[in-house]
Amino acid sequence: MEKEIKCPYIIFKIAGSLYCINSKYISTILQLPEYSTIPAAPANVTGMFKYRNQVINMMDLRITFGLKPIVEECRDFEQMIDARKQDHIHWVNELERYIKEGGSFTLAKDSHQCAFGKWYDNFTTDNQSIMNHLKKIEEPHEKLHKAAAEAEDCKRDCENCQESECLQTVLKRVKGESMPVILKLLDQTKDLFRSTIYKEMVLILDGIQWGIVVDEIVAVEDLDIISERHEDPMVNHCSYLGRVMESEKREGLIFELNPETLMAKFRDLELTF
Repeated sequence: MEKEIKCPYIIFKIAGSLYCINSKYISTILQLPEYSTIPAAPANVTGMFKYRNQVINMMDLRITFGLKPIVEECRDFEQMIDARKQDHIHWVNELERYIKEGGSFTLAKDSHQCAFGKWYDNFTTDNQSIMNHLKKIEEPHEKLHKAAAEAEDCKRDCENCQESECLQTVLKRVKGESMPVILKLLDQTKDLFRSTIYKEMVLILDGIQWGIVVDEIVAVEDLDIISERHEDPMVNHCSYLGRVMESEKREGLIFELNPETLMAKFRDLELTF
């Protein structure tokens, strides 16, 4: 009897969680190519493309698992960043009004209390490029918000002959230095997020004209089985998952895709469109 050859697993991410499939079921891994949508196809069948004289249909695992499509997640992030840009444009306009007209300044003086600051303090990612870039915003963002307290101190402490010059210096620094840097860095954050967080890949299954779309490939390595899931009630909710795996090289659980379920689903889909 021939000894079965042990094949490594392809580990990939979907919405921050780790999944895997045995590499023996995969013939090719590609970066998501340009593709055509399929009229009247189910929502998780996102399109088709030509590869080596074959037409490959694609199933998006995010949508299959009931998660937000990656395009929507990217759009939501960009809209959030654009909203934070507008927040700070409004903040600077309000500071200018306060400096010129007086009254009171009621917006956040603490950089951790504005909407961006609260989001930034709670944002986590294992993508070091994103984290390093966001750290560049800390200093100009801190200086921007401190300008409100400086303006208040100036109005309270400066003599009349110095107050106007002091306030104009604060406003000039905010509008000419801190604010342009923040807006530029926020725009760059959107570009970086789109190019580094989302590196969608297609795993083409061996022997059939179907591929599965995942967020990104993490590694190819041997894994250990923690438990079978045949008796797990969660199997009834997601039959696409088989066993729970673990890696010696990374933390967290890794959920194995059930190739038999995938193959059966693809056959059913081919009958419907």
